[in-house]
Amino acid sequence: MQLLGFVVAVLAASSLAASNDSDDIQRKLDLDLQWGTYRPNLYFGTRPRLPSSLLSGLIWFGLDNQRNWQNTRHSCELGDNLLEYGYSRHNGRDFGEQLMVDQDQGVEIKSEFIKVPGERGGSWAVRFSGRTLEENVQGVSLAYYFGLEGNGTMALDVSKRMAKITGETPDLGPFRIRIVPAKHNQSPPLHPALQKTKGIPEAVKIAGIAMDVPKKNVWRARDLFQEKLIKHAQQQANAILKNTDGKGPLTGSVLFQLENEGEDSSNSNLFFVQMMVHGEFAFDVIYECEDTSAAIKSGDIGALASNRRKEFDIQFDAVFGLREKGFDEEEVEIAQKALSSLIGGIGYFYGSSLVSDEPKPEYGDIDETSEPRLSNPYSLFAGTPSRPFFPRGFLWDEGFQLLLLSRWDADLSMDVLRSWYHTMDKNGWMAREQILGEEARSKVPKEFQIQYPNFANPPTLLFAVQALVDRLEAVSTAGMVDQLAQVYSTQGRHNSATEQTLTREYMQDLLQYSSRQLEFFMRTQAGEPLPGSLEHGYRWRGRTMDHTLTSGIDDYPRARPPSTRELHVDLFSWVTYMLSVDTELAAFARNGLEPNQTREQQLELHLQLLDELHWNSERNMYCDVTVQPRDGYDELEDEGESEESVFVCHKGYVSLFPMLLGLVPPESPKLGHILDMIEDPDELWSEFGIRSLSTQDEFYGKGEDYWRGPIWININYLVLSSLHKHYMSDGPHQEQANRIYSKLRQNLVRNILDQFRQTRFFWEQYNPHDGHGQGTHPFTGWTSLVVLIMAEKY
Repeated sequence: MQLLGFVVAVLAASSLAASNDSDDIQRKLDLDLQWGTYRPNLYFGTRPRLPSSLLSGLIWFGLDNQRNWQNTRHSCELGDNLLEYGYSRHNGRDFGEQLMVDQDQGVEIKSEFIKVPGERGGSWAVRFSGRTLEENVQGVSLAYYFGLEGNGTMALDVSKRMAKITGETPDLGPFRIRIVPAKHNQSPPLHPALQKTKGIPEAVKIAGIAMDVPKKNVWRARDLFQEKLIKHAQQQANAILKNTDGKGPLTGSVLFQLENEGEDSSNSNLFFVQMMVHGEFAFDVIYECEDTSAAIKSGDIGALASNRRKEFDIQFDAVFGLREKGFDEEEVEIAQKALSSLIGGIGYFYGSSLVSDEPKPEYGDIDETSEPRLSNPYSLFAGTPSRPFFPRGFLWDEGFQLLLLSRWDADLSMDVLRSWYHTMDKNGWMAREQILGEEARSKVPKEFQIQYPNFANPPTLLFAVQALVDRLEAVSTAGMVDQLAQVYSTQGRHNSATEQTLTREYMQDLLQYSSRQLEFFMRTQAGEPLPGSLEHGYRWRGRTMDHTLTSGIDDYPRARPPSTRELHVDLFSWVTYMLSVDTELAAFARNGLEPNQTREQQLELHLQLLDELHWNSERNMYCDVTVQPRDGYDELEDEGESEESVFVCHKGYVSLFPMLLGLVPPESPKLGHILDMIEDPDELWSEFGIRSLSTQDEFYGKGEDYWRGPIWININYLVLSSLHKHYMSDGPHQEQANRIYSKLRQNLVRNILDQFRQTRFFWEQYNPHDGHGQGTHPFTGWTSLVVLIMAEKY
């Protein structure tokens, strides 16, 4: 007993010391990550991880067509039809580069972002370089802006060589900004007919505009810039027509060249700096904090970017080892783009969410819920599945995204994980879609904005937690506290000391979040007992006739019509998986001193009920279940239940979930039936990946056809991961498991890379018939898992 007390005392002391170290390291990490390309909805934009602070962004449009200003580029839009954009290298810390090719606006732009550490988040710079395309005659208008959403001051000064902005905010302190066009930049050519016309403004390399706008409208910088453009263009057009007797011509380079405006800018909070260029061009944007040790010179940007580029390549090879796997240089570069575009999609979001205080009524019930309300504002640091179409945090997607991110940068991924868990309320609920603030809501139809407290979503964040537990368990218990600093660190330049955030104290925090979320699922998603049974399963709330959006696999066929008596096998599998992770996490966090026997018993019962409730021995597959009236039942003559349970069987992703989450024992005959289904080309198998629904299903390819046939990389990754972890080296089915694994991995990698070569994009899903990419693009959320598939890291 004395020995046990001594052990507990040592652990407590270690925990206290670790707690202090952890707090200090977290502060350092926050400073390291304060600035970044955290506006992923823009082609390029920066902001700090601070609410209501300083925003910046790039704007451009071509000058050949006078209507091009209406399609000014700013936020990523599918309709812009860029031939290419997305990061080729991004380390998530202090470097990112991308190429944007805009054929419609006649320009190619490269951005190189670098950071230098220092106080208040340090300093950063971005070099833009590029060229107008051959068919572009008049050139392009480029603009870079800074806008202050919160308290503070800024002032603008524009000379012939550069624009300077000085400012100060409570959180950033004093700062200075320089926007410097390259000496070799050429202004657009002036039309010969206008060269002697009076009133034509002299071409300038740089011009600045200062505005005072409501703080809540700073994010609308593009719209405000367009309003200024059209007003100025109308004035210029009138002057030209007056001085040319109505002959013109009205050229874009003259109409849209702005003049310095707002020299007395001390009361302004939004500054635009415009450059009109033709041919090759470049300009630097340099933000410097007050820390002189973090100063950046224009001449240093190229060398810094070059060094960071080399470091990225070295770290990528060390972490993923793709060349050792036999991949060639082009294939490695595509994988680098997948990882980098995932990282470049990470954003910082702050604002209020539209939430309902009441549960969403069941299908068919009258909706009498009160009007939704705006929550108190909060922040989220998260990845985004698609910069043009889904530029916000999605709970279902994030867990998959963290699988790759955690391999690259453990602290960064843990920071994302922490940020998500901090959005959890006291009941264990997290909004499945994080639509924070007016800017985010502007991209979402109103009917999809409201978040309901009875809506769950697949708990994929546990993938990151499970990966952490797996790695920690692989470390010898000797010297555990010291070794925690090395467990989850990447091979590369990052200081392993920062990995001390992975202390046992943090594991306790994760356990609390995990347990609270599990209780939420078991309480709010519980189904009703089936006829003749006392046991119950689980049912996704939010069903409609054709959709179960909360499940993540939206239009996958379910019971028709929807019923409050149905039970969903994928949800039962998720809850069982949650119990498994919670049990394992508890054992590690408590160091084996306090085994949670209740959780272990619940897990054992769920594994048993999974088969009892959802295995259909006639179809040899896992199925949903619903309840219907017994045929010919007469309540006056017949005894027993008036209803009976029936299986709802649709071969596809839903029926695979017990196997995907490793809940089917390797020696089980059920596994053989599941593998047969996967490998059958008449069911799920294709040469491009596993289909979401069997070709023999009545709903295959029907309706919206979102999850009714197309190939999704996240589920295909789970197939490979489960085979690799659970079924390739144990049990009677390992030969088949190995065969499926090898062929599926080869097919997925080949097709994703081929489609990237053809289109320059990663896609939301892939066609099951010819493999072409479809849905939104670029989609660099879970499709980026191709990197882990290539590296065979699960």
